[in-house]
Amino acid sequence: MDRDVTDPEGQVVLSETRYFVTSKDPGRICAEDLLGHVRHHWQIENSIFHIKDCWWHEDRHWTKRPNLSQWLATLTTIAIVVLRLLDTRHPSLPIRARADHIQWAAIRGLELLGLA
Repeated sequence: MDRDVTDPEGQVVLSETRYFVTSKDPGRICAEDLLGHVRHHWQIENSIFHIKDCWWHEDRHWTKRPNLSQWLATLTTIAIVVLRLLDTRHPSLPIRARADHIQWAAIRGLELLGLA
């Protein structure tokens, strides 16, 4: 896939070719479909993993206990999904702001879960 990066005046600043590895049969997939798969991958990366890495610093956590890091990552993912699904009062707020609202008002979090 070829890509040109331009400056505000329209001058090409960077020209690059990207190569992708896939198990898809070249005779059964076109360039547009492959591009759709790549964009879908980055959509997931930007929506979940960016939040986990930048806001909850998941990559900085480590443990020597077997499987504990996998459980912590799973709990973080569940927390993000719950914040997205349950907090419909403020849909324009980012996930981090929703988490902060619940952190400062624990009763609100219990109400969202139907426990209070």
